[in-house]
Amino acid sequence: MNYPLRVIPYTLHLPPYPWRLLNMSSGGVFAFNPGDHFMNNYTDPNFTPEALESFQGYSLQAFASGRIKLSFHRTHIQRDEYYAERPKRDAEAYHRQRRRSAETLTNHFALVDTLRTVRACGAILRVHLKGDNNKTADNAHVLLSWSKNVCLVVLEQMVHAWELPSEAMISLCEGQGSRQGAASIFNEYMPSYEHDWQAADFNLTHYAKGYRPLETGTHFAAPKADDDLNY
Repeated sequence: MNYPLRVIPYTLHLPPYPWRLLNMSSGGVFAFNPGDHFMNNYTDPNFTPEALESFQGYSLQAFASGRIKLSFHRTHIQRDEYYAERPKRDAEAYHRQRRRSAETLTNHFALVDTLRTVRACGAILRVHLKGDNNKTADNAHVLLSWSKNVCLVVLEQMVHAWELPSEAMISLCEGQGSRQGAASIFNEYMPSYEHDWQAADFNLTHYAKGYRPLETGTHFAAPKADDDLNY
């Protein structure tokens, strides 16, 4: 039995990032998905203004290993978690991000460039999804100003400036702590109902605890139920 082949011209507008083939139905139709969580390879939709408003807030943890952890709370137990890490050549790594994403994230990179100068930032931390170093978010950065003891969290166009205790900033700068199973040296929470995801500055008077010295013996094994302390 012969079947006629009917060709229908159609203009397919593809986005400027790679899509993954999921399956092909029996009718010969391809189904594509640009990513399970990301809008493209380098933009995380969690950091758009609309998505941020869906979170109850976020916690910022600093570790003696030199890493920052950002945990965005959907509920008390459901969180989307990210790490911010400083590449060995952080300025070069940042410029690579800028080259590949500046066209779609023009305002974000302009803001980061301005903050680096105005806030005298000496380190640029790359943000990636917890558990997947390849899921880099070019629309989020963490900047550290050693001289001012300030950690800047830049989520697209929103900026939160966290003043860190000097001891915590020194440990971050040295980056000599363990990356496995270590407790945080700083762990504070930003509830969205107080700040409504607007630009904000947090100083030492806002914190419940502040610096958490590891040598005091006040840290115990990470409880299984607390994702903020599971690495």
